[in-house]
Amino acid sequence: MTITSFASPANLTWDDFTVVAARPRDPHDGTAVDALTQYEFFMPNRPARRDGAMFALDDSLVLLITPDCQVWSGVQQTEALLNHERFHYNVGVVIAREAARHFDRLRAITEAGLATALEAARVLHFVTRNELIQKRYDKDTQHGTNAHYQRIWTQRMTDCLGNPRANQIGGFFL
Repeated sequence: MTITSFASPANLTWDDFTVVAARPRDPHDGTAVDALTQYEFFMPNRPARRDGAMFALDDSLVLLITPDCQVWSGVQQTEALLNHERFHYNVGVVIAREAARHFDRLRAITEAGLATALEAARVLHFVTRNELIQKRYDKDTQHGTNAHYQRIWTQRMTDCLGNPRANQIGGFFL
């Protein structure tokens, strides 16, 4: 078996958003935005397994990505805005795929060493690389208002989602 990832839902809709009275703020640059899409990452806590003389993660693990979304009550819920927000969610989806492959390769001499390696890999993918991609995407697309760069990034994501072995998007590693 191998560690895998799963997104629920597979495709973000307006039903996945909580309507909020105050405009949300982008956590990366503080900009007031019409909608904010983040994601939650969950991995069940299972005992490590032995792989020869080393410890490895349980290879039946499934990483779960779920949306954490807000939309300002004063904004029109357009398809263009939803598509911009879908990209933010899909970053979590493609990062989870790459993280699952990384987690599957982790080995350590001790269980404590495996836990340390897992935490470092989690931070690498879900914090460091996630922030780099999210910041660049919003900067290029001006939070979805620059249609030219929105199309470019949307195509990049389409290509990335379509390639289960993809480990980059727009030159950024997942």
